[in-house]
Amino acid sequence: MILKKYFKTAFLIIGLKTAIAQSPFPKGYFIMPIAPGQATSLSGCFGDIRINHFHAGLDIRTGGVEGKNVYAAAGGYVSRIKIQNGGYGNAIYITHPNGYTTVYAHLKVLNDTLQKYLVAQQYLQKTWEIDLSLNPEQFKVKQGDLMALSGNTGGSAGPHLHFEIRDEKENVLDPSQFGFSDLKDVAAPVIEMISLKTMSKDARINGKFGLFNFPVIKNKKGEYVLAQKIYAKGLIGLEVLTYDRSGNSPFRQGVNRIILQVNAEKTFDFKLDKMAFHNRLSMNTHVNYEKLINKGQKIHRCYVLDGNDFDFYSTGNEKGKFSIKNDTNAVKLEVFDSFMNSARLEFKILNESLDKSVSPAIKKSPPTVGISDNFLFLNYQGSDSIPEKITVKANGKFDTTYFEKSIQNNWLKVFDLSENFIEELRVGNKKMDVPVNYFIRKSEPNFKSEKFDIDFQKSVFFDAPVNMQEKENKLILHEDIIPLKSQATVTWKYFNAPNYIDKFGIYLQDRKPKFIGGEWAKNEIKFNIKEFGTYQLMYDGVPPLITPRTLDSNSLKYRISDELSGIKTINCTVNDEWVLMNYEFKSGLIWSEKADKSKPFSGKVVLSITDNAGNIARHETEIINKNNETGN
Repeated sequence: MILKKYFKTAFLIIGLKTAIAQSPFPKGYFIMPIAPGQATSLSGCFGDIRINHFHAGLDIRTGGVEGKNVYAAAGGYVSRIKIQNGGYGNAIYITHPNGYTTVYAHLKVLNDTLQKYLVAQQYLQKTWEIDLSLNPEQFKVKQGDLMALSGNTGGSAGPHLHFEIRDEKENVLDPSQFGFSDLKDVAAPVIEMISLKTMSKDARINGKFGLFNFPVIKNKKGEYVLAQKIYAKGLIGLEVLTYDRSGNSPFRQGVNRIILQVNAEKTFDFKLDKMAFHNRLSMNTHVNYEKLINKGQKIHRCYVLDGNDFDFYSTGNEKGKFSIKNDTNAVKLEVFDSFMNSARLEFKILNESLDKSVSPAIKKSPPTVGISDNFLFLNYQGSDSIPEKITVKANGKFDTTYFEKSIQNNWLKVFDLSENFIEELRVGNKKMDVPVNYFIRKSEPNFKSEKFDIDFQKSVFFDAPVNMQEKENKLILHEDIIPLKSQATVTWKYFNAPNYIDKFGIYLQDRKPKFIGGEWAKNEIKFNIKEFGTYQLMYDGVPPLITPRTLDSNSLKYRISDELSGIKTINCTVNDEWVLMNYEFKSGLIWSEKADKSKPFSGKVVLSITDNAGNIARHETEIINKNNETGN
């Protein structure tokens, strides 16, 4: 009997796994967790481009308010409860018999049963942030059970429910592929702009080197077209600014698939309906990272950079890049959303040799220096000027070369820094500023100098020229325009460590200094960086600020803030007994949650807030009884 049961169970497990393998997106199994049966409006979809990752689920709108009922999408059991300051905030995970797990994040509060269990565990472990794994017998649920109220906790930018579906390997899947009747989208994606980029030393786009934008417009037939002729040669890469509209939401959303064909040959095919978490930072190589950081533009590269280890591309031999081989090169770009609505742009790139236009005579412009990937290029425009001599110092040796005439009055000289790194550059007698001073190679991840060392270890996606120097007591580590794969370790050397050394830490320069920390060892401070940028040592001797809001026998509520290094720990006691304090960092509010709601707060209340520099703020008050409270 036991054996029969085992085989029956094993058969079911194998059958379910087979079902997942054969049909990764079973239709109609789940219901929408918010207002099931009604039209769902999204503020974000699966695959939206976010800083450092593709969005892993659906952001379901809740009318701009918190407190909407959140229901179980299908039967199963609550397998995890996680409470964290950032990220998903308050989240629950439900594992289902078919092997999938649904995730509900940014919740305001869990249902009564789960909340009571959660609070008990938080008191048991004396921590607000907590990650609880639960067994299948603890909290079974049925489809449609009320699980929580929606909120705005964690890294949420506004009230909504973040909803995910994961498979057994913790891969996140596109929920819109699961046949929700509540989700509808009949609007086609929008193609707003393309960019073309020179990808080889001999490449040119309209006679120039670098990245060039081409706005996309619609003609009278409603077709996407380019308004400008393009001449090119060499190896070219294409990037596209595109997004989707759902028809019942004002928010721009991501696209599901991009196909690029050149001369009827598919060079790039990107389709995103499943992804893992371990390589989520590779998203920074999928996009134009510099434009994402500096302009907020969500631009897809239609070529695969070195170090990008996502597995959802299908490309030609050049990893999506293409060569200008013919006189006329037909380019076809198609973009799809998750509902197979599509947009298409077709245009031609003409071989540079076909440009017979006569450029008007113009006065020579001053030469400029530019960096594009591993290439340094000199460029100026002029009609019939005599090219000036270029003097280059590389590997300690000087060499002489000249500008090369290109089309449309452009004069260029391009250097591949991966072959010879340029230390000094002159045009005629004028010394030119070389904007980089070091070439990071994955094969040589250690940088050493008199002032500072950096161990890039495995943090580099690809080889790249960078600018790194100590200047005016700041450590300039290039700009945040090149993504890092993981943390790099920096050791900054000082002749004399500052007094009150424990109050000094490393900060990343931003609109507001961002605390990084660091560990002192004699006259050196070692710290980890996750991004390029300018770092500096700063002193924080100011404790956090505590402002009491409500202090009575039922509730303890404060607003807290810190001027520089940020809040590190929160500790509250009543008569030396630990009290759970919820924390919402966006508003700076903390508020109590009792282990026993029938027991009033009474006695000495002590709140201690510690910042990241070790400064401590303390607030004490006395609550006499539940009906006659006092405070200061």
